[in-house]
Amino acid sequence: MMSISTSDCRSMLCVGHVCVDLINLCSHYPEEGAKVGTTTANNRCLEQRWQRGGNAANNSTVLGLLGAKAAFLGTIADSHEKRFLLDDFAKYGVNTEKVVVCKGCECSTSFVILSRASASRTIIHSNKNLPELSVDDFAQVDLTPYQWIHFEGRNVANVAQMIKLVREHNKGLPQGEFITTSVEIEKAKPELEALIPLVDVVFVSKDFAVFKGYSNMAETLEGVKAMAHPGAVVVCPWGEEGASACQGSEVMVCSPAFPPANVVDTLGAGDTFNAATIFALAHGSSLEDSIRFGCRIAGAKVGVIGWEPLRGLLGSGTLLLKKEASLAT
Repeated sequence: MMSISTSDCRSMLCVGHVCVDLINLCSHYPEEGAKVGTTTANNRCLEQRWQRGGNAANNSTVLGLLGAKAAFLGTIADSHEKRFLLDDFAKYGVNTEKVVVCKGCECSTSFVILSRASASRTIIHSNKNLPELSVDDFAQVDLTPYQWIHFEGRNVANVAQMIKLVREHNKGLPQGEFITTSVEIEKAKPELEALIPLVDVVFVSKDFAVFKGYSNMAETLEGVKAMAHPGAVVVCPWGEEGASACQGSEVMVCSPAFPPANVVDTLGAGDTFNAATIFALAHGSSLEDSIRFGCRIAGAKVGVIGWEPLRGLLGSGTLLLKKEASLAT
């Protein structure tokens, strides 16, 4: 586990959901019953745009921006939105050759309200008939090209079987060539706990931690570590308080948050942290340096709107690590 060479040039696969985010940037969160766009100051829509969304899809975007060979695996509807989604993946260098196109289905969407005044985000998700990725779909994929496979915590029974397929694949490999597996436990759903013991790296959200009754990062790490397999890495981001992590019986490591001067767009912040942390771990950085990198990149993300400005920040050299040209200090 985690014995990855810095010269490993294999790809990083993100497995999960993709949708179209219908984003509405408002000066304030709209008043109930009022019409957005009228002369009412608190109901003014400042900007409206489409953006590719979904946790695993966002993870792959960030990995692509960081210079990884990123790939996405999930279902996508054979609807008019398909071209937009696939073109946007390509824009960030994400390989989508293995996506499963579902005919006769509608694209899932998230209606997002961003408040400029509070930087809050409100998301209303809709999925009419797009199926989840099946175990059979995953079993058709040649796992040889991948050094890391990250799973979005959803579709629990199927994802558990997919992870087990990766573990079976690893049995025939030298330890240095193992595929590392990780999972995001985000939603406040008890069934997600079944995925915790199966992977090498577990990302636990603040929402899930609070749902479990934990009041801080230290409690969360202790609680989740007891559920994880021995030696697993547990990572817990906590918004403005930064992030903490531990591996097995080792001492907990922490990182502060790195907030920008102005928070303008928190959509995808957690996905950014997870992807950047994975990227750093996969390139041989220590656990402490990796979560620090994740916090720094997530801080940069919430200071810009969307993903494209992040490309400029990463390309400018202001977020570069001493050891890796594409990692932040």
